[in-house]
Amino acid sequence: MARTTRTLNPLHFEDLEPHRFEDLVRQLAYEYRPWASIEATGRGGADDGIDIRAFEQNRMSPTEETDEEDLPPPVAAGRLWIIQCKREKRIGPTQVKRYVEESVQGPDVPYGFILAAACDFSKKAYDAFRLALIGTGVQEFQIWGKAELEDMLFQPKNDHLLFAYFGISLQVKKRTRQTKLRSLLA
Repeated sequence: MARTTRTLNPLHFEDLEPHRFEDLVRQLAYEYRPWASIEATGRGGADDGIDIRAFEQNRMSPTEETDEEDLPPPVAAGRLWIIQCKREKRIGPTQVKRYVEESVQGPDVPYGFILAAACDFSKKAYDAFRLALIGTGVQEFQIWGKAELEDMLFQPKNDHLLFAYFGISLQVKKRTRQTKLRSLLA
């Protein structure tokens, strides 16, 4: 029996409207950490160069006044993360460095920084990203390029996002195969 395979073409992130690309990145970020809040600051304009601002959940220690030991400690806004989204066809090392400098400035240095882009990055761009962030006070940082974004979207838990933004669902294929197998067995 001949086995047929199907491959998917690369996803066209660059075809998304800029705010829709930010929406997609924000929705992928929901699973990244336990957030107290995620703010779509880039949607309203005048965003000070920050597309998405997020605060990790921070468990507060219970006070002596609370008698209810069964309740979990309250959650407060914790460490600040900045997510910068770029929907460009190419981003080189010089641009990466500039984006970091624009986003990580002033007295409020974020705990974490993510640069998400609709393109792939070269090794030199990854290296420029790390070099630009070392010594800034940012503790954690990542680049989410086209390859990383596709990897996230192709995970079963994100199939709904893949379908919503690109009209592709990998789960439907699995259900179809299961149905076909059941009919063959019957």
